[in-house]
Amino acid sequence: MEKISLVIPCFNERGAIEKTIDEINFLLGKALHEIVIVDDGSFDGTYEILKSRKDVKVVRNPYNKGYGYSIKKGIAAASGEIIAITDADGTYPIEDILLMVKKLEDGYDLIIGKRSNLKSFDPFLKKLSRLLFKQIAQFVAGEKILDVNSGLRVFRKDVIMRYFPHTSSGFSFSLSTTLIFILEGLSVYYFPIEYRPRIGKSKVRYVRDILRSAQILVETISLYNPVKIYMLISGSISVLGLIILIIPIFTDLLTSSLGIMGFIILQGIALFTFSIGLIAFLIKKMVLNDKRIS
Repeated sequence: MEKISLVIPCFNERGAIEKTIDEINFLLGKALHEIVIVDDGSFDGTYEILKSRKDVKVVRNPYNKGYGYSIKKGIAAASGEIIAITDADGTYPIEDILLMVKKLEDGYDLIIGKRSNLKSFDPFLKKLSRLLFKQIAQFVAGEKILDVNSGLRVFRKDVIMRYFPHTSSGFSFSLSTTLIFILEGLSVYYFPIEYRPRIGKSKVRYVRDILRSAQILVETISLYNPVKIYMLISGSISVLGLIILIIPIFTDLLTSSLGIMGFIILQGIALFTFSIGLIAFLIKKMVLNDKRIS
């Protein structure tokens, strides 16, 4: 029987961590092989609490290294063949983990806890960014993504470790792994869960984390499916050219000749951008073929 390791990144969760551990022990009991908690440089006494516990394996970062870095460090330290990850703040239903693990037996490679009630927890800025990222991710992936960055997920250790070099070490670890699994042709299952209010204060900084998520999204797409990101950019430029072309029809902001000239120039830029995407796609194919041959 495959062993299950539960990995939990933790940063300044003094008020929640013991309750989370006790809940895990009560609900999952001996079903888990181990609980691996990665303390990400906490300075509020969390690490001292963890050191006193005999029922968890504690891994520590000397200072705050980031959400994704901590998860990857915990996965590397885990001895189970199956990895489940969750948060330390009580937001995810621990009782659903074993049901999610069972979906691996059906041939799925990644099980994501789909938060059905997430909208009630997010501020407007985060809702807007999540919707935008989701739409871009679905366009690139070519399939519907029900929850792109849920922190409750299950996978096999040997599978996730293949992609460690390309996954985010920051807040966007979940976003990058979701995209990578889909773009690599692996099977993803979305398990419906109920998201809960967190214990304590959130560590999320919305503007910073949104910008980082956008960066990771572009990097992942450029690496695994570059033609799609260039198609999106060239399409936007082409639409802008079309807008400039029709502006003289409705306003006096531009003359017809300037509108036509702007349209031609922007269409040329769009075509050039798309050509770069095709070249990047062909280079990726050549690199992959060389690796398979070698």
